[in-house]
Amino acid sequence: MKIHLLGHTLKPLVLGWILLGWIALGTISPTCLADGSDSKELSKTATWKWSPGQLWLERMLAWIESSGSTGKDSARESANRIASLEGIELHEGLLQAAATIDPTIGEFLNAVDQPWSSNTYQKLDAQLSSLIANGAIPSWIKPDLQLAFCRALIQNQWIDEASSRLGPLEIDSLSDPATWLFSLGICQHFLLQKQPCVDSLNKLLERESEIPSRYAITARLMLSDIEPLKEDSLDEVARLMNDVERRLGLGRTGKQVRDQEQAIIDKLDKMIEKMEEQQQQQQQQQQQQQQQKQQQSQKQNNPQQGRQAAQDPMPGGGDGQGEVDNKDIGDKSGWGNLPPAARQEALQSITKDLPSHYREVIEAYFKRLSKTPEK
Repeated sequence: MKIHLLGHTLKPLVLGWILLGWIALGTISPTCLADGSDSKELSKTATWKWSPGQLWLERMLAWIESSGSTGKDSARESANRIASLEGIELHEGLLQAAATIDPTIGEFLNAVDQPWSSNTYQKLDAQLSSLIANGAIPSWIKPDLQLAFCRALIQNQWIDEASSRLGPLEIDSLSDPATWLFSLGICQHFLLQKQPCVDSLNKLLERESEIPSRYAITARLMLSDIEPLKEDSLDEVARLMNDVERRLGLGRTGKQVRDQEQAIIDKLDKMIEKMEEQQQQQQQQQQQQQQQKQQQSQKQNNPQQGRQAAQDPMPGGGDGQGEVDNKDIGDKSGWGNLPPAARQEALQSITKDLPSHYREVIEAYFKRLSKTPEK
C-alpha cells in the first residue's frame, strides 16, 4: 500500500512515532523470523499466534471452486503462492488472490491505494459496506478487507474511523494478527488512550522476535513515549492541540472538536491557577521569612524590647476581636477574562523552561483560535 500524507504538517514530538507506524503499515517487507531458543520461549508464553498459510490456501481453493469466476486457473496460481507465507505477506497475498476471484475486491483495493481527496472516505466506506454485505464473498476474507481499509485510514489520518473499525475485529479471524495489533496500538497512541495502547503494544511484543522488526522497534518507541504521559500535563495539552489541528485539517468543526478545544482551554486555565497558587505560597513564605528576619534584627538592636515582649505575650492588652478586613484579590476564575497582555505573560510563564516545539504548538494554536470566527 502507498503512503499519502496530503501535505499535512506533522508535529515532531507526538507524530514521529506515528509516522514510523504509517511507514511500517504501508511497506511490505519480509517477516523477520527467529529460530533461536528465545523465539521458542516467546511462543510458549504468547497469547496469540498466526494461522498457517495452508489453512488460508484451502479456504481460497474452496472459494475458487464454488465461484463462477472464469479465470479459475489464474486464481489457483495466485492462491498457491500464499501457502508458505505468514504475517503481512500472507495478508497482502490473500487480498491479491481474492481480487482475482472477485473483481469488486480488486476495484476496492485499487481505490484504497489512490491519493485521497475530501470525499474519498465516504466512497470507500460505501464500497466496503457493499463487499461486506455481498453473500458471494466468504465471511473469512471480510476481516482482512476491513484491516486493509484501516491501514489506509491511518495513513490518511482518519484515526477515529480506523479505531472504531479495528476494535470489533477478532484477532483469530485475521490472517495477520500482528498488523492488527500494531494498527490498533497506533490509533490508541494517537488518541491518547494510554492504558489500551500499552496493552495492545505489549501484546504485540509477546512475539517480538517473530514480528517484522519495524513493528517491534516502533512499538517500543511508542511505549516509551506514552507510558510517562501524565494527565493535565503540558505534554498532554500539546498532543490534544495536535489532534485538533488534524481534525480541522480534515474539515471537521463539529461538537467533538469544539469540546476538545474547550478541554484544552480548561487544562491551561487549571495550570495557570496552579501557578498562581504556587506563586502566592512563595510570596507568603517570603513574607514570613522577612518578618522573622526583622524580628530577629529588632531583638539584636534592642535587647530590652525583646525581654519586654517575652514578658508580655499579648502586646496591646489583647482587647481586640482578632478580626481583619477581607482583601479583594479580584476574579481569577476565567482564563478568557484575562487581558491579552496578561494572558501572553501567563503562557510565557508556563512554557519558559520547555523545548521550543511546545511553545510553537501553543502559540500556533491560539493564533489559529483568534482567527476562527465564532459560530
